[in-house]
Amino acid sequence: MIDLHLHSTCSDGTCTPEELVSQINRLRLRGFSLTDHDTAEGIPAILASDLNPGIRFIPGIEISCDTPKHEIHILGYGIDWQNPSLNQRLASIRQGRKERNLKMIALFQKDGYPVTLEKLQGRNPNTVITRAHFARVLQEEGICRSKDQAFRKYLGEDCKYFVPKPYFAPEEALSLILEAGGIPVLAHAFLYHFSNEEIRRLIEHLKEHGLGGLEVYHSMHHAGQIAKLREWAAAYDLLQTGGSDFHGTNKPNISIGTGRGSLRVPDYLFDELEKHLQIR
Repeated sequence: MIDLHLHSTCSDGTCTPEELVSQINRLRLRGFSLTDHDTAEGIPAILASDLNPGIRFIPGIEISCDTPKHEIHILGYGIDWQNPSLNQRLASIRQGRKERNLKMIALFQKDGYPVTLEKLQGRNPNTVITRAHFARVLQEEGICRSKDQAFRKYLGEDCKYFVPKPYFAPEEALSLILEAGGIPVLAHAFLYHFSNEEIRRLIEHLKEHGLGGLEVYHSMHHAGQIAKLREWAAAYDLLQTGGSDFHGTNKPNISIGTGRGSLRVPDYLFDELEKHLQIR
């Protein structure tokens, strides 16, 4: 069993990197990647951890970027997490997020909602705050019954309290990952509310700028979507990857390795990814 899409407290997960390793050891995963949002800060803790013999790790990241229609995410595998250009640009992206978050906090507080930076940070003052953190606080404060409701009523792109991040082009995200020695992969393509033709055109465009793979297997992808992504991966000569998109209690119905219970990412995909990283 492998899982190439995991989040820790360094972004919007609720498990520390060390806690992730403990679970991965218990589950006896064959291989995994940590793919926090816009930060590689959890990777040193993974590398310094006591992984069981035989469990393989690929350093990763998930970079948020924008199209004219929706935000999309690009995964980067096998990155040099110490690359200066990568870390400088990620710091700039995080600063843009911070400024957006402060604006959203001000909007909530203006209407009397008890949303503060301290509550969003929780137990990790260095966490990369995303809208998932806002959803958690809204639920904890009894303002929403669920995180889904928080996004529908308060945090969605058409909602009063939504503030867009500074625009970051997918082409730049691809270039950043490639410069850091990684393989860029389009994450969970069917979560962006694009039509099939829009996804295909996006893949074709990103391929021209260095896209190396598609996240075929994901907790939210059903069998028909997996088949379509496999078809596109073959048509555009792209690697296939997959993962649960585990966030801990922020997504309590998603488990490491098995997603919502039926996720099965083929082990050989890890081998293929490692092979391509070795020949780059």
